[in-house]
Amino acid sequence: MSGVVGASEEEKTDRAVERRMKELGVSRWPLHLVGGLLLLEATGLAVAGTLNFTSPVLVELFPELRPWGTPVAVGFLVLAPLALTAAVGFFRLWGTAWLIAMMLQGLSLAVSLTLYLLLEEVPGYLYAVMAYSTVMVFYLNSQGIRASFRPGGPGRA
Repeated sequence: MSGVVGASEEEKTDRAVERRMKELGVSRWPLHLVGGLLLLEATGLAVAGTLNFTSPVLVELFPELRPWGTPVAVGFLVLAPLALTAAVGFFRLWGTAWLIAMMLQGLSLAVSLTLYLLLEEVPGYLYAVMAYSTVMVFYLNSQGIRASFRPGGPGRA
């Protein structure tokens, strides 16, 4: 019996999301694309954080990371769940998903730029994180994505 109630609540939520998308005149595929890109980013951040914790090969390749390994790992591992939350928010059209995604991009750029300035030899994945975050900021600010999260509909800023 409770499974039926849960299913009807989920259907109501799905219908509300679809109704809101129709009101805004926005297609859903750009939101799914951003959600997928955020899932990819969450995976990449988790892998980068895990490698900094566990990989002796990474420390051998970049010995200057040794003193920074734990802070780097913590920085990236903290950002991974934030990326996952933003991705789920884009799939479910949560009102705060856009804000979470923008904060994620700013924080990942801050962590990457800090490491870039502190390290003498910069690992290549930092360039990838910075480039990915920059592209995501541009895509998150596109008209179709912003219109989906604009309060009060398409007529308000």
